[in-house]
Amino acid sequence: MTFSTSNIKFGRLAASAFTRDIQAACAFYCDILGFKKTFENGDPVGFMILEKDRAELHLSLVKDHKPSTANIAHLIVDDVDALHEVLVATGVRIIKALQDKDYGLRAFVFADPDGNRIDVGQPLEAEAPRFKTRNMAGASFVDCRLAGATFEDIDLSKARFNNVNLSGVTIDDAKIDGLTIFGMDIQALIRAELARRREG
Repeated sequence: MTFSTSNIKFGRLAASAFTRDIQAACAFYCDILGFKKTFENGDPVGFMILEKDRAELHLSLVKDHKPSTANIAHLIVDDVDALHEVLVATGVRIIKALQDKDYGLRAFVFADPDGNRIDVGQPLEAEAPRFKTRNMAGASFVDCRLAGATFEDIDLSKARFNNVNLSGVTIDDAKIDGLTIFGMDIQALIRAELARRREG
């Protein structure tokens, strides 16, 4: 018999941190990192769930907890430099310095008051593509990221962009007859905008 998990949808997966003082740990994560307590259990409290955006952390009271030298969690953020600055300013112990890593993240590691290590990272921005192929007529871009890309002096006639991140894209001196972005005829939109400006 063959077993497979391919048809099983996975849900939440949360990191756990052991703490000798659960109230102090909660204060650290809520006051400094901005988490909110969404659940607690026990009398006295021995378990908590903390959440911020898509991040979730479970705190468990273990009076004789001794921290590991391995990271207990990895957190992705959208501004790693700002978070690093906050942690340094509040005296949090930085285990590994903030730096660009060869695996594509700008990252650092900090320790919470119980010595639990959390690796924090932000994806490094790849250099925006600059397209040099002059004839891209009929090209199809689907489900991809082109943020900041430059299309200059290129034939994009009948090209198609669908479900593409086009933030900051520049299209200069390009042929765009029949170009569609998200199903919209771009040349028709440009003509309509130019006519509106002439009338205004």
